[in-house]
Amino acid sequence: MARSKDLDEAPWKHGVVATPLFTSGFFYAGGVGLGTIEDLGHAVPLDMLGLGSVGGVVAAAIARYLRTGGKDRSQRARWYHTAFTGIWTGASAAWLNWVAHGTPWTLVSGTAIAAATVAIAPFYGIDRYLRSEEIAQQWAAEEAKLSKPLNDWQELFAAVGARGVSVESKDKTHNGYQLTLRLTETDYDSLLPLLKRLEMKASLRTGALTLKPGATADEAYLSVSTRAVLAELVELDPSDHPITINEPFTLGMLESGEPIELLMRQNSVFIAGQKGSGKSVALHVLISLLTRCVDAVVWMIDMASGHTAKRWVRPWVEGWKDKDGNVISRPLIDWIATTEDEAVRMYNAAHDVADQRAKTARGGKLVPKPEKPAIIVITEEGSDLMAWSPAAVKPKTRGIKKGRKAAVDYVDVAQRGTGPNTGGGEIDSQYDTVIGLRFRKRGEGQFVFPDWYHQVNLAALPGNGACCIKTPDMDPSEPPEKGRFAYVNDDEDSDHIEQMAVARAHIRPDLDAEAVAAAHKWGYADRWSDPERIGWLLEAFGLDAPASAAGNGSALNGGGTGTIQASPPVAPPASGGPGNGPSGQTGASLPGQLGDMPSPEDYLKRYGGQQPPAGGQPPAQGSATPAAGAPGPDEAAVKAAFDKVWAGVERLTQDAAQERAEAERKEAERKTSREHPRKDEVFDMVRDAGPEGMTIDDCRERLAELYPGEKPPARQAIHGWFVKSENVVQPGGRRTPYVWADPDHPAPPDVQDDESDADALDGDDLELFLLAVEQVVSTQFGSASMLQRKLRVGFAKTLWLMDQMTARNILGERDGNKARAVLVKPDALDDLLARIREED
Repeated sequence: MARSKDLDEAPWKHGVVATPLFTSGFFYAGGVGLGTIEDLGHAVPLDMLGLGSVGGVVAAAIARYLRTGGKDRSQRARWYHTAFTGIWTGASAAWLNWVAHGTPWTLVSGTAIAAATVAIAPFYGIDRYLRSEEIAQQWAAEEAKLSKPLNDWQELFAAVGARGVSVESKDKTHNGYQLTLRLTETDYDSLLPLLKRLEMKASLRTGALTLKPGATADEAYLSVSTRAVLAELVELDPSDHPITINEPFTLGMLESGEPIELLMRQNSVFIAGQKGSGKSVALHVLISLLTRCVDAVVWMIDMASGHTAKRWVRPWVEGWKDKDGNVISRPLIDWIATTEDEAVRMYNAAHDVADQRAKTARGGKLVPKPEKPAIIVITEEGSDLMAWSPAAVKPKTRGIKKGRKAAVDYVDVAQRGTGPNTGGGEIDSQYDTVIGLRFRKRGEGQFVFPDWYHQVNLAALPGNGACCIKTPDMDPSEPPEKGRFAYVNDDEDSDHIEQMAVARAHIRPDLDAEAVAAAHKWGYADRWSDPERIGWLLEAFGLDAPASAAGNGSALNGGGTGTIQASPPVAPPASGGPGNGPSGQTGASLPGQLGDMPSPEDYLKRYGGQQPPAGGQPPAQGSATPAAGAPGPDEAAVKAAFDKVWAGVERLTQDAAQERAEAERKEAERKTSREHPRKDEVFDMVRDAGPEGMTIDDCRERLAELYPGEKPPARQAIHGWFVKSENVVQPGGRRTPYVWADPDHPAPPDVQDDESDADALDGDDLELFLLAVEQVVSTQFGSASMLQRKLRVGFAKTLWLMDQMTARNILGERDGNKARAVLVKPDALDDLLARIREED
């Protein structure tokens, strides 16, 4: 038989020692197993074991003889392989039968198998040597099989015109695999335009290939995505435990399968995308994480009439309760602006807070803490604000530059990446993280990542929520990575966002006193108590004041955040821009603060016949006044000056009176307009419905039938009426009908305190009761609203079923609106149903 000249390098040497040792260990473990069976008192069929051993030895020898045949093989080697196989299998079988009759737990048995291993091992090396060519061929075939994918890729590169590209390795990733490329002729920049053709040749989906440069110019990495991460739905982490802004947030998933992690501390973020690309959902995800931070406060400018922001403060406005039954007493977002005037206030306040912190800091960058939290200023749909309001651009530009070291950072959302949308190049240069969502055309998104225009095509992103992202933690030399934001259900009919707001209500911190003082002159203390400034919010929910703030002055101011309430804030300085004072006033004070006007005699007595100093202010205390009899100014000049000043005072008084009357008239009209003419009828509907109650939708449908062509009141308005009323309750919890609880009318079972005895059941009631028992016990959830929804029965019938299960010790007693405890385990359900059938 011909021998390979590279025999010393052949793989036949591998395992010549390890294999005999492994085989001996395997057989010894088998003997130990037989001994253990005997020790446990189980009889081993020794006769069958012996016959099986003999059969196994013969079968192994015959199989080896057949496998080593062939016209080019040596007959001597063939008989050697057969004899060797028979000897070592026979020895192993003999040892197993020996210890089966005795025990493997002796030194003799161990010595026997060890000696046999030492004696037979050299012959195994000879066996491998005689099969060296065969083993070498097997290894070559395995290597060829492993290297075939790499060779196939090299052929694909050559087919698309990329010469001198070799594939060195293939490594598995979360979403596919990564190829390490060695470039000898085609460089990195020349390879980029060929990716689309490469995807076609490899029959991959569009965008499946991503090329990244290596550490050296002749190295590159090609990521091949076999998993369509961008088309998947990424669930938002449902956790609501407190976190810190000093640790990265997980916003979604990259195309590589890795999480999108973003450290918000000292990080200004810009998000761009066309209308409907998922910007609002991305903001909801970001707000859901920021409001879990114990060391961050959110301020938000929402120029789309508060469309995004109001979902997060709705529980506070409507007086929702948390899981412990506590009313939400402060808005989750600390300050919201929906007008240009309010936005200017907020930008100026953010700048002044950053300036105050920078002045009082010891040096370095401020680390946010619960007692001095970071401020994140979010701007939604601020394009018009940045394009047409210099009063907003100036403080925004100054604030974003100073804010980094003072824990005041900005998140901006716009439909374009151009200067008019961001506020200009000075603001644009301050963004640390840029996120691009989908655009209709490639050219529309070119300004989002101008440095990576040829490698980033935002128009090719598959659907809403898909994005390209570039963060400070990414390699500056690498292009933005593709990913997908987590999903938040922001549909009108879903309360997913409101429920998250309720869960986070107790987490967010209050703003530190120093920051409150710095923001005070911009109306911070008044931000929730001024009806004009929160009119948009009250109008959205059809309310006159936040439900949870009734009679609670601190709640109006954010639940204790910034409660400087000495007096209404004065108008901001003129540098704040037009309309920077309340109600659009300018100057140092408001007309409503003038008070009673002095008489002419008081005026002359106060100034001693002098002409008032410049500015209309009295002389400083202790200043010299003309002595008695001393010559004074000309009497006519004094009278003329007095008449001029008095005329001005009278004009201010008249203007103040007119404005006060106008304000009272508008307030009366506002209150009258919000008292809906059908309000009493809605309450009558609920009262007349009795124990069954009515939902808000039922009320609106009834009004639509009674008054065709008339628009019924909004759902939020009716909900606000019910929240304020002591006579309307929801005994089954949220999403259940409202029931009238007036003492003069019958109350539903859940409002009464009497205990219900177990009634006899038969017919349809028995079958319905059995279904209710099965539903409650199998789910281990004793909720009336759940049972009503599953069985499709009325509210009163549901409460009757619940009370019947309580009387039979299936459920615990009522505990307000909480679900009742289930006292029967699922494994006892069948016996329980059978017992109920027998008893009833």
